[in-house]
Amino acid sequence: MVSEKDTPGGKAKPETAAAPVSTPAPEAVTAAPETAPHSADTSEAAPETTPAALVSTEAQAAEIIRKHVLLSAAAGVIPLNFVDTAALAVVQLRLLKELSELHGVDFRGDIGRSAVGTLFATVAPTALGGSLLGSMAFNMALRSVPVIGTVTRLATQPAFNSAFTYALGKVFQQHFASGGTFLTFQPEKVKTYFREKFEEARRRKGATPEAAPAAA
Repeated sequence: MVSEKDTPGGKAKPETAAAPVSTPAPEAVTAAPETAPHSADTSEAAPETTPAALVSTEAQAAEIIRKHVLLSAAAGVIPLNFVDTAALAVVQLRLLKELSELHGVDFRGDIGRSAVGTLFATVAPTALGGSLLGSMAFNMALRSVPVIGTVTRLATQPAFNSAFTYALGKVFQQHFASGGTFLTFQPEKVKTYFREKFEEARRRKGATPEAAPAAA
């Protein structure tokens, strides 16, 4: 509103009312969106093969071999011709099956039977020429002789079966532990090691073959 004031010199110029001070508009405060907490990582890390796991696997393999060594020795005292041989074959194939399952390897019975036959030929000359005469045809002939055949079989066959099964288990345990499978098994490459394990078991008089020290 404009008003005039009297002054000594006359009327002053009209004063202009001060414009009302506008209140600044409130600033729009936009809250910063809260950062959602990182979702917990629920993915599990891939299991690692620890030394403890390796020891556990080796211990399980040793127990599997020990069990089948005892079973193979028992098969050696079966008094019926060919039945004992068939029983031994079943025990040895089951040994290979359990070792393969322990290492997650697909079992192949056909390859297993072939490997057993090849490895047997590795120690057959020793068996036929030494204290294990009863393992082959000579044993079959002796069985037809009363008393003598029984005594000879009981003295030789369990020892041969135990040593052979022990060496067989050691060879396949080493092969599977190194990542091998039935398809990659080559009997020719393990004959020396197999013979060493066979002789190791035979030398352990007064102790069962499964007590032989584990191969490095």
